[in-house]
Amino acid sequence: MMEEEKKVSVNQLDVLREIGTIGAGRAATALADMLGIRVSISLPETKLVPLENLDKILGDPEKSYFVLDAGLEGDIGGRIFLLISPQEARILGASLLGQKPEDINFDDPMFQSSLKEVSNILVGAYMNALSDITGLSILYGVASLALDMVAALLDFIFIQIAQNTDEALFIKTDLKVKDINFEGLFLFFPDTASLKKVFKILGVQD
Repeated sequence: MMEEEKKVSVNQLDVLREIGTIGAGRAATALADMLGIRVSISLPETKLVPLENLDKILGDPEKSYFVLDAGLEGDIGGRIFLLISPQEARILGASLLGQKPEDINFDDPMFQSSLKEVSNILVGAYMNALSDITGLSILYGVASLALDMVAALLDFIFIQIAQNTDEALFIKTDLKVKDINFEGLFLFFPDTASLKKVFKILGVQD
């Protein structure tokens, strides 16, 4: 049986955690500015996970998430997903639109636009942290947003993403907004060459 977390050196793991920590701090600041209220964030859990073990990370295959999917461009290739549970998306959307959570309609274009804006801010915070640490230019294209079950998400990953990488950088953060806890799950799929480039630039190849 393969271990859930891919074995990397202590130095490599420290670098990944630093990226996650800096990104988390920036995400909290950006989200607070957007919502106009205080947002606190915990130190993220960060690890490199083989694709075949993502089912253990994501859990129940019938569980649903809103998934923001963006392709990376520039000096780093790959994709990044942000996963938000429907319950948490409802509360975030209500905060942004000035509505009650129970009045939120998932099919409402305004709700979808607000959730995508929040997602873009959070993803941008992490990618900017990676860019600042490495000096690499990292861009991402127009993101898509969909409500998918874990099973469908895993199928997509193995069909579309496994061609270019065999591992994912998993970052789990806990946000607190208006005394409500939110869990953000990032799945960053750098292609194999890009991950090696990051470690080489930072001098942590082994």
